[in-house]
Amino acid sequence: MNYKDVKIEVVFIGKPQWEAGWPYLGYDNNKTIDSIRKHLSEKFNKIEFNYSEIITTYDKELVNQIKTDIKAADGAIVFTIGHYGDPGIVQAGIEFIESKKPVILANYIYAGDHTFTKIFSSVKDKNYQLSILSSKNLEDFDRMFGNMFNLVRLRGKSVLVYAKDVIKMNWEVILGLFNPERMRIAKNHPEFLDQVGKMSNDEEFEFYTDTVGLDQAHQWRKDEALYKEILKNVFDIEMIRGDPEEILKYYNEVNTDQAKKIAQKWMENASLVEPTEKTILNSAKLYLAFKNILKDKDIDIFTPDCGTFLLCGAFPAYPCMAFFELSNEGKYGICESDMDSTISFLFGLYLTGRPGYVSNHTFDIKKNQITYMHCVAPCNLQGPEGPQAPYDIVYHGETHFLGASPRVKFPIGKPVTTIKISVFEKKISIRTGKIIDNIVDEKGCVSKMLVESDVEKIMENYDWDAFGWHRVTFIGDWKEDFINGAKILGLEIVEDDK
Repeated sequence: MNYKDVKIEVVFIGKPQWEAGWPYLGYDNNKTIDSIRKHLSEKFNKIEFNYSEIITTYDKELVNQIKTDIKAADGAIVFTIGHYGDPGIVQAGIEFIESKKPVILANYIYAGDHTFTKIFSSVKDKNYQLSILSSKNLEDFDRMFGNMFNLVRLRGKSVLVYAKDVIKMNWEVILGLFNPERMRIAKNHPEFLDQVGKMSNDEEFEFYTDTVGLDQAHQWRKDEALYKEILKNVFDIEMIRGDPEEILKYYNEVNTDQAKKIAQKWMENASLVEPTEKTILNSAKLYLAFKNILKDKDIDIFTPDCGTFLLCGAFPAYPCMAFFELSNEGKYGICESDMDSTISFLFGLYLTGRPGYVSNHTFDIKKNQITYMHCVAPCNLQGPEGPQAPYDIVYHGETHFLGASPRVKFPIGKPVTTIKISVFEKKISIRTGKIIDNIVDEKGCVSKMLVESDVEKIMENYDWDAFGWHRVTFIGDWKEDFINGAKILGLEIVEDDK
């Protein structure tokens, strides 16, 4: 959804001009209303605002009309600009919040405080899509308003998921992953090829994979129908299952000469290149295949079960460089068909304008450090206008001698905000930290962001069942924005470093 498509209902609750109360007897509400309208139109000129008639008593017809207008909008801002003790205006405010749309309850200090406090006290324990702010300066509300306007743009979005429900080993494709590196492996690690040969000749052998939701990345598999329902109700996002077989079809249709140019660009821009040119070429072909899939389906984010696909022969190349390149174009691939991480990524992307880093993490409790690590990270973690991250092209971490992965160098000294949303539990985990180093170590995933954080607190508060292992890290201090966004969506907030 573009900003021009966002529709916001703006509601005012106050007192009649000549009633005794706050701000004072004879106060002209129109002065405040006009200043708000002017500010919103200047600050957020792409948003469509609909302004309702001010509520100064419980007028049932007017209240019902405003409720109808809120339901037709993407969200609402309810300003409390006065009070005089009439419980009807409080009741009207409660009903507006009960609309099941994102609402910001915004209070002018020394004006609507009584009304504001009573409304919020009545609804604060009911898990509505509600964020609140009280200030005497209109500019203080802008950040929260911007958070809402950015988040409601998620409405109607689709996420493409590629995942297999039945696993069948395709050894022809699996062994094809080895071919570009076979000579190096045979020279340096012949036992590796011997073992793979034995496994490929064993008709009963298959790697462990998850198709029922036991893996922390596959929460949605526990009850796919319920997951999709919650996803639609809370985020208005649709999860679409794609046919994994079509990936190979698109891959085989790619123009190899075009892929060679992309592979050459990657190698020229990298500080270090480990894999063979053929391995990198195959990743470039997979990038073009993904790009064409997303174009044909008119989707800009997808999450294939890449680990499973590599282990069973559904991927002809490693996807890490493909995801890296797609992020340059505002298209995103999220690893491991992890829908919770994908939703967390989108939540952060729309609030910050920056892609996040989906990763595993390790804890050094002694040093109070976290290593966020995966085999891919976006190249533009500081936003489309920010500096591009320098990178090496190295072998994939876990498979060690195969594939091509970008080892991204993260900006040392920058603050980070790390989140994870549990769709099933309607919760968000939030923690902060600061990047202190880039780690190079052959064990585990290749990109390793070392972060200083309150590790002991995080361990004390860790909830694997809700949030699993993956986290999504955004460069910058976005804690306030993520808390605002969570409240606007009605998510329970868990600050796991507190």
